[in-house]
Amino acid sequence: MKFSLTTKLGFLSFGGVYLALAVILGSLYVLRAEGRLIKQLDEVGATLFREPFTVNTFELLDQNTQEYTLENLRGDWNLVFFGFTSCPDICPLTMGELDKFARSWSESEQDFKPKIIMATVDPANDSPAEMKRYLSRFDNEFVGLTGDPMALNEFAKGFFVGFGESEKTESKVDESHAGHSGKREGAIDHSSHVSIVDPEGRFIAALRPPHRARDIVKAMKLITRR
Repeated sequence: MKFSLTTKLGFLSFGGVYLALAVILGSLYVLRAEGRLIKQLDEVGATLFREPFTVNTFELLDQNTQEYTLENLRGDWNLVFFGFTSCPDICPLTMGELDKFARSWSESEQDFKPKIIMATVDPANDSPAEMKRYLSRFDNEFVGLTGDPMALNEFAKGFFVGFGESEKTESKVDESHAGHSGKREGAIDHSSHVSIVDPEGRFIAALRPPHRARDIVKAMKLITRR
């Protein structure tokens, strides 16, 4: 059967409209799915960035005095928290919830286990040996990072973490905490969120405090399965 040029053009026009509708409907489906994901993550205190942030190269030391770089982050999912060993409240509470998360994650028979990393904001007092002593109370696969203060500061900036000496005893409820005492003099202000780094070494999401193991489990499942 032969079709006239007008008929052929009509078919092409119809096909173009159909394709455009398919693209529009597909885009709407994706947007609605993204909207549901964002809402679900928000309910457990997680924020997924629309565009991942690059983690710059760095050189630090772990609790075994081994060099730790960006290459150590790649290939795994990572949860990065900034704190210090003499912190009396927020840090041990957060690390305790991360420890519960690690146990729950292992018990749920996932095919991978995220790395839990604590980077110190008090390198003057938190040597590799001190980090190792502190981490001994938690999951034995936890990583503790310390090193040169300037290198740690640059590493922290990549996760929008600020820290420094503070004369205040009050803190923002869900952003930072200060007024810590212990073997060090003075106090340290620092951000308390947990950063999520994907296997490509990109900072893709953040978990805001207060942290709860069950919420971290749900957030990680949603993010890693998307």
